[in-house]
Amino acid sequence: MAPLPLPVPAITSPHPSKPHEAPTPTSRPAASLHAALASLSQNCHAHGGGGDGLRDAFALVARAERQSSPAAVVGPEVYASLLQCCVASGSLRAGRQVHAAAVKRGPYYCRNVYIGTKLAVFYARCGAVADAERAFGALPHKNAFAWAAIIGLWSRAGLHARALSGFVDMLEAGVPADNFVVPPVLKACAGLGLARPGRAVHGYAWKAGVAECVYVMSSLVDFYGKCGEVEDAKGVFDAMPERTVVSWNSMLMAYIHNGRIDEAVDLFYEMRAEGVLPTRVSVVGFLSASVDLEAVDGGRQGHAMAISSGLEMDVILGTSMINFYCKVGLLEAAEAVFEQMAERDIVTWNLMIAGYLEDEQIDKAFATCQRMLLEANLKFDCVTLASVIMACVKACSMLVGTAAHGYAVRNNLESDKTVACGLIELYATSGRIEHARRVFDAICRKDLVVWKVMISAYADCGMSSEALKLLNQMQIEGISPTAACWDSAISAFLRNVQFDQALDIFNQMLLTKTRPNLRTWSLLISALSQNGMHQEVTNLCCKMQEVEPAPSPTIHSAALLAVQTAVLVHYGKALHASIVKKGLLLSKSVIQSLLNMYSSFDDRGTVDSLLRSYAEYSK
Repeated sequence: MAPLPLPVPAITSPHPSKPHEAPTPTSRPAASLHAALASLSQNCHAHGGGGDGLRDAFALVARAERQSSPAAVVGPEVYASLLQCCVASGSLRAGRQVHAAAVKRGPYYCRNVYIGTKLAVFYARCGAVADAERAFGALPHKNAFAWAAIIGLWSRAGLHARALSGFVDMLEAGVPADNFVVPPVLKACAGLGLARPGRAVHGYAWKAGVAECVYVMSSLVDFYGKCGEVEDAKGVFDAMPERTVVSWNSMLMAYIHNGRIDEAVDLFYEMRAEGVLPTRVSVVGFLSASVDLEAVDGGRQGHAMAISSGLEMDVILGTSMINFYCKVGLLEAAEAVFEQMAERDIVTWNLMIAGYLEDEQIDKAFATCQRMLLEANLKFDCVTLASVIMACVKACSMLVGTAAHGYAVRNNLESDKTVACGLIELYATSGRIEHARRVFDAICRKDLVVWKVMISAYADCGMSSEALKLLNQMQIEGISPTAACWDSAISAFLRNVQFDQALDIFNQMLLTKTRPNLRTWSLLISALSQNGMHQEVTNLCCKMQEVEPAPSPTIHSAALLAVQTAVLVHYGKALHASIVKKGLLLSKSVIQSLLNMYSSFDDRGTVDSLLRSYAEYSK
């Protein structure tokens, strides 16, 4: 709401009479004033803080102040009613004016419990944490309304520990919590990930007789869902005597947050079958589930439901639809939603740009970046810039890439890890490895991803010695390389046909806590077998049996492929025996690899035996 030139109520007497001392005839004007303010408060709430309701309320009180006996009409209760209008309109400035006027009127007004409680509620509703805490702290007697307001404020502001502590203080003060207090306390427990205290609050709600309130039950569904207790959330949901759309949304998000996407989709359809109109939250959640399932028809139905329900295509809903259509590869549909949106934020633009890049539409990605700068007057953030750099890598456009680097430097974005990694890859793919190294050296705090990207850059350029130096430097600085870092260094030596050095690095890796992964074994076995180093392949497979307590079927399949390529019949049979011993003969990928290997050895008898064995196992 825009600031209003509100008339502050005049002060006509430093010692106004108290309401109970007022003459009897004035009770009717006071009641009339209260009724008028209550009506104006409803008007403010109905218009979302808009309209002239708040201005009219102030004018009404100002006129009453100018009457001959203002104290008889304008007592503390009137100021409290005026504050309620400020609460309904959400005008912080107007409420502060009322607060200041009450202070000027003296202790009888500013220390009035009713006004003090309204002030605490008002500041809490406006999100003014410091002001609300001061007003709350000044209350000589804190009732349930004041506690509910301050605990709700702390919960909304993300001050979950303070909200939970406030709940304990409230109970210790002998003030029972009601159905307005329990939901924000449950939200605080969920925010802190405290399942046991949340269950205790659930138990308190039962004892207090508010556990069957629809708002409390919806909060319980939300709490259990966020704490990973989906079955408990479902139990509360199923037990609800009545459900609001908030209840349905809470259960829907519980399924989605815990990866139970199929059940989320089923619940959405059940919600529709019950005749509950979806809200923006429902559709956004359903679209998210459709993305995870790659359910194109489901996502389209969600879009259609949003239209049929009359939901406005605002930033949140439109962005969710664009994300869905981009993820399932329907760029034209994403474009249509994008163009329909009256307002777009930077996330919307970034999603559209990323969608074009994923679909290899590099020109459109660049064009959308230009539109973002010119039409929306938005600056690139690190996500946008990383997308621009990736487009330059794919388009081999060093001119735009260097311009993007300059933009990053001018706007202090070059230290962002994603941007920096993109620049390293850009310069490495164009053969400017020294520029990539300068970008790497300029990063103050390097994480594992940055180290891996730089080592990979050296590997891709065939600079095996530099990749090894960087790997050693990483360990000197106390950072343990991941398997991906070791793989990059090993691949660099293999690419340069430096097999002995590659095996030396592999042996160094075995001395660390990092275990080889599937790619490590596959890289070495494939490269050595393709270059006729059959004995080395045999030794490596033996080492795999020693190092890997339970090699996965995929690793065995890779080893079998290497043996097949190298035509190592004897070791192929040894691997077959190891597979049987480890109980991996049920794996389809292993069976297929064995069949391919024995077929290449022209061992028809073993092939037939394997087929019969697999048929027996499959029964």
